[in-house]
Amino acid sequence: MKRRARFIDIAKQAGVGTATVDRVLNERGGVSEKTTKIVLDAARELQINRLLPQSNRRRLYVEAVFCRNPSTHYRRLNDALQAVGDIVDFPISVYRTHFDVTETEKLVEHINSTCEVRDGFILFTYNTPYLAQNIRRLTKKATIVTISTDIPESHRHCYVGIDNHGAGLAAAKISAAICRKGGKVLVLEPSEEAEAQSSRFLAFTQYFKALGKSADLIFFRDTDHSQDPLKAFLNKLLAHHDIRVLYGPFNNDLVERIISLGRINAAIGDIAKIVHDLSANSAQNLQDGLIDIIVDSNPAKEVFQATLFIAREHGFETAFKQRPVNFQLYTSENLPIGTMPYLASPGTLLPPR
Repeated sequence: MKRRARFIDIAKQAGVGTATVDRVLNERGGVSEKTTKIVLDAARELQINRLLPQSNRRRLYVEAVFCRNPSTHYRRLNDALQAVGDIVDFPISVYRTHFDVTETEKLVEHINSTCEVRDGFILFTYNTPYLAQNIRRLTKKATIVTISTDIPESHRHCYVGIDNHGAGLAAAKISAAICRKGGKVLVLEPSEEAEAQSSRFLAFTQYFKALGKSADLIFFRDTDHSQDPLKAFLNKLLAHHDIRVLYGPFNNDLVERIISLGRINAAIGDIAKIVHDLSANSAQNLQDGLIDIIVDSNPAKEVFQATLFIAREHGFETAFKQRPVNFQLYTSENLPIGTMPYLASPGTLLPPR
């Protein structure tokens, strides 16, 4: 009872709840550095007779270095980075720097020039020989984590993301089942430099090859039709009357335009559609029946786990445990309303599951 009374007094002095006092004094985490200081100052002013925790924990400095990308996954990673400091149990500053995909030399130079003032880097970029070679050199100077899409030959300290090969294989098995009694799959081809998308694409095509059904796959690459890729896609679709499934190993603006066109275009609306990564638009399209399955990567959890890895590399003790990031298959029946960052309230990020 005396302990409860002390917590009440401290809470009143600090202007916070008793639960916050309990978390601070018993070092349970989840309280901002500013609030922690206020609670500890209040406890000292009241001359509480107990050993108080230290509030001067060193701040972790992390920088996310991203190549700009038109995908919704890129935007969700950015949203997660803005809010990760609210869910980790240690003080952290997160910097974000973005480069165009053609600026790989500037990207490497930037990491090299800021190594001494950063505890680690979260890297989201394409897989190229130039980047692999230079990141291999930089890993001797800084902790580097690749996120969502890997650069396997770079000797990065850690890759955080889903099993993209497994995600592509799951989509292939569903597509093959839909076409079991006939029909073909129209597959959107990714860029060769996008490791995550290429891995999904490879697993998808290999599965059909193993079944002896490679001829059931029809391919479309939007970069081959820079003038009007949407029109070119429609022409491809209309040229084959036996297409049963559309599979996209990514989710970008073109994919979302194709899906939305299914509201008025029967050729698109009548085929099953499997794409990757939730967005505000794709979630709505899933609810409206325009998409059948979304394979999601959970970028919020990816950012969280990448940050956690860097923290532990630098001796930070944390109550959170690092776990694999599993991809999730969503239909309209299990859409995670209220649990994904883009569906939460503005400026908030719910802790990853």
